[in-house]
Amino acid sequence: MPSRTAVQIISSGVVGIRIIPAPGIRDGYIIAETRAFALNPTDCHHVDGLGGPGTIVGCDWSGVVKEVDRDVTRSKKGDEVYGICHGDIGNTVELEDGAYADIIACKEHAEFHKPKDLSFEEAASLVAALVTVGQADDVCLRSECVDGHTAIQAAKLSGCRVYAVCSPSNFDLVKSRGADHWFDCNVPECVEQIQSVAGSSITYFVDCVGSQESSNFCGKVLSPAGGHNLKAPLPESFKALRPEEAAIAMTAIAYTLLGETFELPGGIVFPADKDEEAFAKKWAVVIEKLVLSQYIRPHPVDIRQGGGGWTEYPRAWMNLEGEVQEGRKLYIQGVDDA
Repeated sequence: MPSRTAVQIISSGVVGIRIIPAPGIRDGYIIAETRAFALNPTDCHHVDGLGGPGTIVGCDWSGVVKEVDRDVTRSKKGDEVYGICHGDIGNTVELEDGAYADIIACKEHAEFHKPKDLSFEEAASLVAALVTVGQADDVCLRSECVDGHTAIQAAKLSGCRVYAVCSPSNFDLVKSRGADHWFDCNVPECVEQIQSVAGSSITYFVDCVGSQESSNFCGKVLSPAGGHNLKAPLPESFKALRPEEAAIAMTAIAYTLLGETFELPGGIVFPADKDEEAFAKKWAVVIEKLVLSQYIRPHPVDIRQGGGGWTEYPRAWMNLEGEVQEGRKLYIQGVDDA
C-alpha cells in the first residue's frame, strides 16, 4: 500500500511525524504532492486541544496534482495548484484529510490553479483567507493578519470604504492594499478615533482575532444597522454590549464551504450545507480570476525550514506557536525543498 509522511496530533499540544497510508481518491477529490504549507493561528489552537489524536494538522497548502477523480473537470495531473484541506478541528470523519503531509487529498472546488508568476510559498499563504473572505467582506479589525489583509482587498473590490485597525508598523501595508483609513490598535482611544472619522457609518466588520476583547471592540464600532448571518456562537461580550436585534454579527467558518458534515468541540455539529458548497464552487472561479489578475495580492511571507526535513518539523512548529506574527504569513517548505 502506498504511504506518505504526515504531521499528526498525538495528544493535546503534541504533534509528531508519522508514516501513514496515502489517501485514496474520493468522489470529487484530487490527490496532490505538496510543495509548501502555510501556518495559521487556528492550527496552533487545534494542536492545543481543538483537534483530536490521529488527525492531520493544517489547512493551507500548495503543490502539484498527482491524480484526479473521474468526475473532476477543473484540474488534471501535473497542474500547479493551491488549496485548503479540513485538517484537525472537527474532522474525525475523514482522518486522512489535512495539509501537513507530502501527499494530500483535497476537494475539487477547494483547490485553485497557481499563476506562473506566483511562488508555491505565496500561493500557500492565500487560501484560508480567500475562502473566509468569501463569507465575510467588510471593514477589518486587526488587519495585519492575512485574513484582514485579504479582506481589505476584497472589500475595496466590492466598493466598500475600509477602516483598518492594526499596529503602526503595518500602516504602509494596509494602505498599499487599499485601506481608506488606518488606526493604531494599541491606543486606548482607538474606538473614539474611528468614530470621529466614520461616525455611525460602519455597518459591517471583520474581526480577525475572535477574542472576547476584539468582539467587545467591534461591538462599540458597529452601527445599529449591522447585518447578521450566524454560523457559530458569538462571544457573550458582544451580545451583552449590543443586544439590539439589528446589531448582530456572523462567524465565518471556511470548512462549511466544503459541503461536508463536521463537529466542533462541545458537540456543535455542522451538517453538510449544499448551499455553502454551491457558493464555494462559484467563489472558486472568482478566486482564480482575482489572483491571476493580481487584484488580490499575497501576504508577505516568512519562510521557515526545519533544517533536517520532516524529522525537524515538530520542533519548528512548536517554536512558531509562541511567536506573535504581524504583517507576514508563516510557512514551512515541503520536504523536497527543505
